[in-house]
Amino acid sequence: MVAAAYVRTRRGVERLATRLPPWCRAGIGGLAVGLMATVVVMFVSPGMGVGILGGGHGAAQIAITGAEWLPEGGGAVQVLLLLALAKLVATSWSLGTGASAGVFGPSLAIGALVGGAFGRLVQLVLDNPAIDPGAFALVGMGTFYGGIAHAPLAALVIVCELCGSYDLLVPLMLAGGIAFVTLRRFTLYPSQRASQMDSAAHPKHALRALQTMTVGSVLVRDRPFLSFSPGTPMSQVMHDVGETNGQDSFPVLDDDEKLVGMITPDSLRVMGAERDIEPWTLAIDAMRSPVTATVDENRRDVAERILAAGLRVVPVVDDEGRILGFIDESEVAQTYIATTRERLEPSQEGD
Repeated sequence: MVAAAYVRTRRGVERLATRLPPWCRAGIGGLAVGLMATVVVMFVSPGMGVGILGGGHGAAQIAITGAEWLPEGGGAVQVLLLLALAKLVATSWSLGTGASAGVFGPSLAIGALVGGAFGRLVQLVLDNPAIDPGAFALVGMGTFYGGIAHAPLAALVIVCELCGSYDLLVPLMLAGGIAFVTLRRFTLYPSQRASQMDSAAHPKHALRALQTMTVGSVLVRDRPFLSFSPGTPMSQVMHDVGETNGQDSFPVLDDDEKLVGMITPDSLRVMGAERDIEPWTLAIDAMRSPVTATVDENRRDVAERILAAGLRVVPVVDDEGRILGFIDESEVAQTYIATTRERLEPSQEGD
């Protein structure tokens, strides 16, 4: 809830700042932050000014370990929540009006303050002095930043390294996972995309192009290729393969020219290593089950099949199993590169 409020507050200040003259935006933001810090330092506690002004590392340290001036019991909860609210507003005004500042440190500080306040509240409600509010502050730190940055694993590792221990790994995973799911509509970084499909580096229409383009649209028919019958001696296979360029998978056809198997590079390597059994083996002994495609399939499905089979090329067959041609991974890659270039070039020219 606090993370969502932080994002909304910052966006609200940014919209407000667009209505102000550019020359005074940063000045108004600095004045607002300065007045807030002055009021807090004068009427609450001198030690709290450092938490509002600057990155907030001192405030995070107070939430974790406490301070001499921090009151006990419910007073500490109130002070930490007040400081978290003040830091949230001050950061929003600083960043929203165009000041040069970061978001990482303040996010950790706000998360630590809220977590520390919650930990002290739980300690009071359960009347259990064994509860360590500092642990809640550390979990709050990672959960707050990881949730709105949509980077739960990075936040988890950062917090564990900061405290020098992985004892909080499980609560960090639980709280961070919940925050990651519930804060999907809120992001700390306006330019962040929801997924790779929405990223310019992974254009979704390029993937859709592979899904909508069929194998038949790029198939070169009547391409000459070397094939064997099941009874071809392996000595003849090895000889013919050695005389062939540009083909690394060889179909095995029956008497009706239907595909019954394939001799792949792996098969040839095995036979090359077992030269003593080559005179007694046939093509049917070295072939594997065929991996094929049809003209109506989309190229993305075929690409996944090629990768799963560990091949570079697969034959395209008709309904009766006769070979119409071949499709290889390079043709799929060319389609992806072409559609990606169409998406990226306009934005690069605009930049």
